[in-house]
Amino acid sequence: MHLLCCVLLLVLFSSTSIESAQQEIFLNEETPIGTIIFDLNTLSSSLITYQLLESSSLLSFNSSTNLISISKRIDRDTLCPNDDTCSKCQITIKFYDMFNYEILLLIFNINDINDNSPIFSSNTYSISLTENNIPGIKIGLSKGEDIDCLDNGVQLYELTYILNGHIVISSINLVHQQNQTQNQPFYLQYDSNSELYLIVNQTLDRELQHEYIFTVTANDYSHTVSSKLILTVLDVNDHTARFSQSVYPVNISHSTLPGTTLIKLTAYDPDLDHNARIYYSLLTIDGANNKNDLFQINSHTGELRLLANLSHFDSKKIFKLIIGASDGSNNAIPALTTVYINMIPQSIISITFGSNRISKNSSEVFIEENLPNATFIAYVTSDEDLQVLSERNNRGFFIQKLSENSLTLLTDRSYDREIRSSYDVLIRSGNNERSFRIVVTDVNDFRPQWNSSLLNINIESQFMILTLNAKDEDENQNGKVGYRKTGYPWPTWIDLVANKLIINCTNETDNSCWQNLLHDELTVDVEAYDHGKPELASIITLRLYHSLSRTLIIRPEYILIGVGSLLGVLFILVALVLCICCRRKDRKSKNIIDDNNPQQKIIQISSSEQSSSADSLYGSDKSDNITLETAASCHLDMFLFSPKRGVILTDLPYQYSFTNKPIHPSDNLTNKLFHSIQNDLSLLTDTKQDILTKRGTYV
Repeated sequence: MHLLCCVLLLVLFSSTSIESAQQEIFLNEETPIGTIIFDLNTLSSSLITYQLLESSSLLSFNSSTNLISISKRIDRDTLCPNDDTCSKCQITIKFYDMFNYEILLLIFNINDINDNSPIFSSNTYSISLTENNIPGIKIGLSKGEDIDCLDNGVQLYELTYILNGHIVISSINLVHQQNQTQNQPFYLQYDSNSELYLIVNQTLDRELQHEYIFTVTANDYSHTVSSKLILTVLDVNDHTARFSQSVYPVNISHSTLPGTTLIKLTAYDPDLDHNARIYYSLLTIDGANNKNDLFQINSHTGELRLLANLSHFDSKKIFKLIIGASDGSNNAIPALTTVYINMIPQSIISITFGSNRISKNSSEVFIEENLPNATFIAYVTSDEDLQVLSERNNRGFFIQKLSENSLTLLTDRSYDREIRSSYDVLIRSGNNERSFRIVVTDVNDFRPQWNSSLLNINIESQFMILTLNAKDEDENQNGKVGYRKTGYPWPTWIDLVANKLIINCTNETDNSCWQNLLHDELTVDVEAYDHGKPELASIITLRLYHSLSRTLIIRPEYILIGVGSLLGVLFILVALVLCICCRRKDRKSKNIIDDNNPQQKIIQISSSEQSSSADSLYGSDKSDNITLETAASCHLDMFLFSPKRGVILTDLPYQYSFTNKPIHPSDNLTNKLFHSIQNDLSLLTDTKQDILTKRGTYV
């Protein structure tokens, strides 16, 4: 039935002219599968049946609901790969309106989104340029390719490099064709043919810097990608050879053996490779430029050797040699130096260094550090007595005397080049002296050292550059320190260029930098390594934070410390209160006197004061102050205290109860006075009872 209907429709289309309606819909690529992108019911107020005539596999049509949805992934960059200008990328669906008998054409325009990152064809590029170039030379570079439309393609290029210890950043905006860094030594240029160039805006000198390392970054405002560019400066022969000295003195004797190396001359040329290759020549001997059979110089190494025996030159005291050095270029003017060979009569000192590596003129012997104590240095013989001279307290070797005219030198310690790198030895025999230097060669036994294992960095600005400085006590390649990222992947806003840590939070489209810092601290690890074999390395942890994050974040350990401190203070306060209460209670328990008992009174006798009234009553020269308190009653109910003795008087007449306490010898006067008071009190109670009863008595 469906097939019959389609046949009828085709016949109808072929026989009649049918009007068609057209509707355009805009749709973003990468819209999720299953999303309803159009409802045909919105085209009419009444329910209309549509017959699908032409469709796409990317879309699906539900004839019962008249809804159109996405059935497969829509990728505009795959669907329209050559449409860089994003002018037209469409999906068309054709329906037949069964009610109005017309054709409905739906055109879905696919919009591009920035879903692809720029890509460089290589992570590292190498280019070369000869020195002494003309400023302004252009070097073509590889661009970052982005398959998105131009509006979502690469918008910005940046060039980052280090010049004279400073980081330089040059950028060019492709949209506005703006470059504000054309006065810099290196900058980027993007021409009308969409080609990217590196402009070298200065004359390069290989002797000053032989290599430049650049980082080229492509940015489409949603993604960034970088590539490393290495510019090697090629050498030209723009320097001549030079000797370090204009005069070289050499002392030899008539017994010096033929073939002995008298001196090794060295000239320097800062050029490179064949341009720095120096050739030596013996120009004259004592002013004569003819060939001789006495001396010869190696044209490549600069070693001056003795060719013949000098024993028949007894009257000759000195030879004057003129030596020339040139770099081999055409019409090069040679550098000149003078060598004076002085003939000195002397005894023979022979030094054998064994298997140790020595310099050509035997003036240096090389001993590796960390070798065990008593390592062999040299065997020395002479035709006269030998004397070895060196520093008194730090000579670096000890002497094993074999005979009066022979000895061996052995190391007196395991050498450590980082503590001391050389030791000088002077050997004297008769009127002859020979010297050489023990040079301690380096092994890679030190790893790069940081000042600390953890460094806290407060990110105070949007762009910061930190210089890393790890030290390695080794030398040459063993002490050359490099830096690299290690640990977990680093954020894109942190970069490491040579020994410079670059923190760049200036990207307006990517604010992950501040989000990370304000949310929590961030730690990254930097590894410092040397170039020795085996390679040694050490790691420092950089803790990055923003000061605002520390004020906003209350850490659990801070809360625990605060609560613990508060509980400690409360505990101390409670302990103090309890202590005070206990002490008051003890005092009250010791000083309680029952004032409600009318049968007891108190007599207090003090031994520290003199009472004039006691003197008048008892005729004593010295007595204690006595205070007697009585009531108006006839009874003598008393509680009597003395400094060392107490008595209790009950209401029974003349009955006393004494409490015995130790009496110090110094209390004799008080004791006598106390007994006298007792006797007088007995009289008062017998004869003056009426007086006490009526008004009381104070003594």
